[in-house]
Amino acid sequence: MRVTQQDIARLANVSQATVSRVLAGDVRVDDAKRTRVQSAMAQVNYQPDVRAQALRRRKTQLIGLVIQRDANTVKDDPFFSILVAEIARTLAKTKFHFCLDIADTSSSQSQIYDELLRTRRVDGLIVVEPQMDDIRLSKLQADRFPFVVIGNPKGASLHSVDNDNVLCARTAAMHLVENGFKKIAFLAGPERVAVADDRVAGYNMAMEQHGLTPMIKRTAFGIEAASEAAEKLLSGKDRPDALLVMDDYLAIGALRAANKLGLSVPGDLGMVSFNDTFLTTIPEGGLTSVNMNFELLVQQAVKKLVELIEGSEEQSSTRHVVPCELKVRGSSQKN
Repeated sequence: MRVTQQDIARLANVSQATVSRVLAGDVRVDDAKRTRVQSAMAQVNYQPDVRAQALRRRKTQLIGLVIQRDANTVKDDPFFSILVAEIARTLAKTKFHFCLDIADTSSSQSQIYDELLRTRRVDGLIVVEPQMDDIRLSKLQADRFPFVVIGNPKGASLHSVDNDNVLCARTAAMHLVENGFKKIAFLAGPERVAVADDRVAGYNMAMEQHGLTPMIKRTAFGIEAASEAAEKLLSGKDRPDALLVMDDYLAIGALRAANKLGLSVPGDLGMVSFNDTFLTTIPEGGLTSVNMNFELLVQQAVKKLVELIEGSEEQSSTRHVVPCELKVRGSSQKN
């Protein structure tokens, strides 16, 4: 079995980053740690891959982001335009530049990750929308490639920045309950997507706390899919009197469905969503939405990633939680 840097780190009782810096000849490494690493390498006759080391040392000063959506959705969904703009703005204060790839399927996204790891055309990656058993994270960890997740990696030992989406969703659902709504449905994102599952958990907590029956409808990310899912919810016998929606973009689909069925917001239907983008200005009176503090999320993620790339980060994993804030507007005010 091939001995890895991770094996050396365990044997020397240091971080993997320290092993990498010893191999790179970094003079900042403590002498005692350097000695332990060198001793561990000698003990197992570890021979570093010189070609791989040379490839890894070749810096491009690029930080990458891969988005799995079709190009039209990336263009129309303000979550992505805000995310991209904030990353670019934050990186402008560093020596790094921004590289964006768009993949319309999971298989094409996987191919992009394979190509990025093979060519090393970026020095690090920001990963968004982590899923359960996410193959992207496994690939990056196995390759010891610098990356930071914006989202909840569900217990994986890595670096991440996220909101407490359970708390955010619970707060949003509680707001609807406190405003007099009793039949609150949640138009949620796909299963196994961490942010969607966390928000479902928070919604369920609020429903249970008040003895209300949960109504959950999962939908793909997209206005048309959200509109179809919302129409099914709103045209059923037990029609909800309020909707909690996965994000502002999907809320536009829900508003279309309500309008098609002759339902007014908030007269016939209360509504709260997430992300607090410019889309909240579309319904009359405004759309109540949870502000996720994108600017701070991105700043924390970029700061951590730069530390990893430059070798100044030794912790095996970190998780930064950024607060969210409910922005109340007319859509959640029961008449």
